[in-house]
Amino acid sequence: FPSAMMPSSDEHDSGADGVADVELAPMGLDEKEDDSESIGSEESEFSNDEGRPNEYKPGAVRTMDQDYVRSIEQQRRRSAFCMALIMLALGVAILKFFLSGGGPSPPPTLTSFDDDGAANDARQRVKFTVNNLNGKEGHTGSFTVELREDWAPIGAERFKQLVETNFYDKCRVFRVLPKFVSQWGIAEDPRVQAEWNSQPLQDDPVLMSNKKGTLSFATAGANTRTTQVFINTVDNKRLDKMGFAPFGNVIEGIDIVDTFYSGYGEGAPEGNGPSQSKMEDRGAAYVDKKFPKLSYFENVEFVD
Repeated sequence: FPSAMMPSSDEHDSGADGVADVELAPMGLDEKEDDSESIGSEESEFSNDEGRPNEYKPGAVRTMDQDYVRSIEQQRRRSAFCMALIMLALGVAILKFFLSGGGPSPPPTLTSFDDDGAANDARQRVKFTVNNLNGKEGHTGSFTVELREDWAPIGAERFKQLVETNFYDKCRVFRVLPKFVSQWGIAEDPRVQAEWNSQPLQDDPVLMSNKKGTLSFATAGANTRTTQVFINTVDNKRLDKMGFAPFGNVIEGIDIVDTFYSGYGEGAPEGNGPSQSKMEDRGAAYVDKKFPKLSYFENVEFVD
C-alpha cells in the first residue's frame, strides 16, 4: 500500500495500551491536542480485538475507494468509445460492400479467343521452335502464339520487345509442372538478364481468364513483371484473382507444349528443379551442367 495509508510513527509510540499512548502523548499547543484526540477517536472505531487501532486511516481508505471508482468509470468510457469506433468502421465497410454490388466482380469468362470479332490477320504472331522435347536432344517441334494487346497492352508490348531483341533464343523451359504451367524467360547471359530486371512493368488489369493455352507474365508481386512468362496448360482461373493478366494464346502446336521436359519437377528450394536465382547469376553454364534435359528454344521469331 502507499505510505500515505500507513500511520505515522507519532501515532504508535507507546507502551502496551494504544489508547493510553494517545492520552499520554506530549502536549503542545491547544490545536495539537485537539488533533490528537480527533485521530484517537477515529482509530477507535476501527480497532481490532485487542483494542489496538488498525493500520489504515479511514480517510485514506475512502480516498482510495473514490479514486478506484473514478478509474473504473474512465476505463468503461474509453471501452465504450472504442467499441463505437469499431462498429462505425464495420458499418462503413458493409455499406461499401453492398454499394459495390455485393463484392468484387468475377473475372471475365474466356469462352472464345476470338470473342471480340477482330480479324486474326491484324494480330501479331510469334513462332517458337523447340528442341529437347521429352528431354531428348534432336527431338524438335514448334508452336505459335498470337498476341492480344486488347487483353493486356503493357504485357504484350514487353513480349514483342523481348522477341525483337532475340531475348528468348536459347532460353530453357525451366519450370514444367504438368496440369498447371510451363514457364521460361531467363537469359543465357546474366548481364542481359540484369538489364531487363531493372525495368519492371506496371501491372495490366486482368481482362481475360487464365484458360488453357493462354500466356501470362510471371511476377514476384505487384508491378514486378520483367521477362518470365508461362503457358497455362490447364484452365487456371484461380490465377485471375492473383493478378496474372494473359496477353496472348497458343493458336497452333499446343500438343508440342505438352512434351516439354518435366522430369526435374518444381524448382529449388521446393523441388529438384533449377534455382531461378542461380540461373540469373550463372546463366547457361549452370543449367547446361546441372539440368541438361531441359527443353529449350532454338529460334523465336515473328511470322505472318
